[in-house]
Amino acid sequence: MSTSLRKSLFSGRAAELDAMESAFRDVSGGRQRSILLGAEAGGGKSRLVEEFTGRLSGRALILKGGCIEQRESALPYAPVTAVLHELVQLRGAPSSRSLVGAEGARELAWLLPEFGETSERFDPGIARARLFEALRKLFEELAREMPLVVVVEDIHWADQATCDLLRFLTTRLKKTRLMLIVTYRPEETSGSNALRTTIADLSLSEGAEVLRLPRLKRAEVATQLEGLLGRPPTAAVINEVHARCCGIPLFTEALIDASGSVRTDFPGSLNDYLLKAVREMPASTAGLLKVMALGGPHITHTLLRSVENKSDLEVAELLRPAILAGILVPDGDGYAFRHALIHEAVRSDLIAGERMAIHRAYAGVLERGPVPSYRVWHSAALARHWHGAGQAESCLRWAWQSAAEAAATFAYEDQMEMLKLVLATWPEVDNAADLTGAGHCRVLELAADAACWAAEAEQGLAFVERALAEVDAERDGEQLAALLLQRAVMRQHTLIPGEIADLERALDHSVDPTRLRADGLGQFSRALILRGEFDRAKRLGEELKELSERLDDEEYRIEALIVAASVDMASNSSRVDALWSVARRAEKASIGRVEVLAGAALLQALLEKGDYAQVIEVGPAIFARTVELGQARYIGAIVGSPLCRALLAVGRVSEAIETCERMAALDPLPLGLVHVFECQAEIALVLGDSDRVAAAASSLRALPPGPQVANRMAANLLRFDIESRALAGDMDQSAMLIRSASTQLDKEGGISWPLLASAMRAAVDTNQKDAARQLADLAVRTPCRNVVEEAERLGISAEFSRTAVSDLDAWEAVAQSWADLSQPFRQAYALLQAGSAAVNAGKRARGADHFGRGADLAQSIGARLLCNQIETLAAKTRIDLRGGKDGGVPKAPLGLTDREFEVLRLVAAGQSNRQIADNLFISSKTASVHVSNILSKLAVPSRGAAAAMAHRLRMVDPA
Repeated sequence: MSTSLRKSLFSGRAAELDAMESAFRDVSGGRQRSILLGAEAGGGKSRLVEEFTGRLSGRALILKGGCIEQRESALPYAPVTAVLHELVQLRGAPSSRSLVGAEGARELAWLLPEFGETSERFDPGIARARLFEALRKLFEELAREMPLVVVVEDIHWADQATCDLLRFLTTRLKKTRLMLIVTYRPEETSGSNALRTTIADLSLSEGAEVLRLPRLKRAEVATQLEGLLGRPPTAAVINEVHARCCGIPLFTEALIDASGSVRTDFPGSLNDYLLKAVREMPASTAGLLKVMALGGPHITHTLLRSVENKSDLEVAELLRPAILAGILVPDGDGYAFRHALIHEAVRSDLIAGERMAIHRAYAGVLERGPVPSYRVWHSAALARHWHGAGQAESCLRWAWQSAAEAAATFAYEDQMEMLKLVLATWPEVDNAADLTGAGHCRVLELAADAACWAAEAEQGLAFVERALAEVDAERDGEQLAALLLQRAVMRQHTLIPGEIADLERALDHSVDPTRLRADGLGQFSRALILRGEFDRAKRLGEELKELSERLDDEEYRIEALIVAASVDMASNSSRVDALWSVARRAEKASIGRVEVLAGAALLQALLEKGDYAQVIEVGPAIFARTVELGQARYIGAIVGSPLCRALLAVGRVSEAIETCERMAALDPLPLGLVHVFECQAEIALVLGDSDRVAAAASSLRALPPGPQVANRMAANLLRFDIESRALAGDMDQSAMLIRSASTQLDKEGGISWPLLASAMRAAVDTNQKDAARQLADLAVRTPCRNVVEEAERLGISAEFSRTAVSDLDAWEAVAQSWADLSQPFRQAYALLQAGSAAVNAGKRARGADHFGRGADLAQSIGARLLCNQIETLAAKTRIDLRGGKDGGVPKAPLGLTDREFEVLRLVAAGQSNRQIADNLFISSKTASVHVSNILSKLAVPSRGAAAAMAHRLRMVDPA
């Protein structure tokens, strides 16, 4: 009796189908939607997609592409290439080319030859962006004709280039009738940062929805079994199958024999389940399935026929039993395993001798010429098969060629993998240098460069270290300099010491007026700017300017202008104007690297100027551009940080949170993570969430304390610690931290003012007058470089006045300065203090107005804690915020009754139930009941926690 793996009746998934139908209705109405469909292996992802797309017949153009597990023999952008191939099959090449015009067709020809001649390639980032833009235009034009559904299956096997393209499409086709369906295995995310971050980023895009397929319920398994058996199953069968298969559809199918009966001899492992049907095939069929397994999940009929040296009919007859049993499915010009798990099981069952023989057979056929299939990367497949056959020389030759092909399509991750194969086989090949035309050190340098572009800094550093150990410094000074520059950039982004020493040494070994020296000057300038060493950076920038003119090179001219503007601390306005001009010039020159550098510098300058509206207007496009140009992991978070901070400053908290999540989803390197964790902490401060502030600070502290950001991290960590302690009501710890503030302040890096402000506020709240006076003196001595820092200085001066008599006029001036900068959170805090000062000065109506406006502002941006602080202070001074008038009976905050509010203030003062009872002339039992009610309403576990909250909300005066 043979085992069947045939397709079963579709069962369950009604909710998911409804969600997908709803998404398609949105698409039909002109809104782009993305469905991220996650399920464990065998969980029914492909079956659900098949069912859904089958229901769209005639209503949409459906194009499908899948990612291939054996990445080393799959073309970069494999699913996109499959989509293009399917389109050409449907419409023909001329019609497909007409959709994107001659220029777009030349870009797409890099992926599919049917689009004609390829374009010339110059700047890697710009060329990649042009390819992305051509695909965007293609999808846009197709969606004009009718709704377009693009399916990308098994993204857990996607190359980085494909992931970046999907990110790009979801952000640039928002008003297009496009539905993107992406399937993945959630269990694969635990071991893959790339998958985890890609899924996270796609899920944050507008119109995205994540659907996680649960295992089938008992009734759904019963429906599936009925379809498999052709009759209603008995209760015993349903119970047994459901218990053993755990509701995984593929496993249910594996338990049903071809005759339609339920197996009783259940194998003990998943592989046994899946291989049972294969092992029951005729020997010749099983042998052919083994051959297929090493060819990939899909194999063309022509290639299989050639590898087996059989006729068309012989191959068809041999495979027919496997197709009838549901092991294989016909797939276009060939055959595919019906499920990736079946393919994996057959491949893993091969023994060493079988593997070598099959690999040798494939390689022999492929050596005779390319396979006529868009799915096969010819050179990479040959490299893989010769490697599997143990033929090092042939493997090296083809791996070298495929590395060059990957570089031509900017698939740097694939290039790196092929170069790793070259390096692995190098010791076994005597004439390796002759075959490649390069020395071993040069191959290491290329691998490091590919790793650098792929943002695989750890692997890149390993390649560079190996190359540096081989390079002859006396004979190959420029190669040494190039390697040192590579190591420096990777050390910078991983926060490893030694970057400056590498840059100095690189310039020492590249003294001639070459592009290499220009690269070193630009890189060194940026490293110094990051550290706040502007004078030295300015000198290097001036040399870069002179060299750019000597080389007559626009790229370095632009970079020199970026350096000059970035170190201009005299005037924010002139700095911003200069960077606007440079950014436009970089875009016009189509040089991706300097375009992103100019954009990043511009956003930072606009943020420091307090021009948040401009940051919010241009920031998203610059952020998206880093993805298009393949630089997102390196600089995406650095570009996103000013945008996030600007959104937070103007009170658009939810958008700031989304931007911060997008920054994190890029899987940035440690330098980028500094910006992510800082933004997380800043958001938590506005929301008044002490736990999240502490968590973000903990994440920041866990990063390497690299010299690149040492001062910045030290100052911000101290500030976050002070703020989180203050929010938690831990005044003693807050007081201890303030003593360290003066020595940690960085007067050069533009980060001292936030720390000064936090330290001053905490010093006043904890009655540390000497510390407050020291901080006030420091504020007077610290130069202000822009209007934001001027507002900070006003606030610090006003805070210091609270050590004696809070200065109403000063606080009103602070509130106005933050209002002028459109910073509602900072304005609301200033209004809280202005209201308190007004009441203390006997100007209650004025105080009520300040409290009312401050509470409204805080509430509007979701700053719940600040709103509670204002309400509490108003209640404490008996001002009714509901009417904004003096003298009414105030509403107690936090849902407490007036009596509970009084009890809470006494709890916060450290009084026992007996003391509270004596003070309020009530019984101890009544006091205990009030305390219990307070703990329940505040959702806190103890009197101590309630007291901490009371301190945080300023219900009691600091001692």
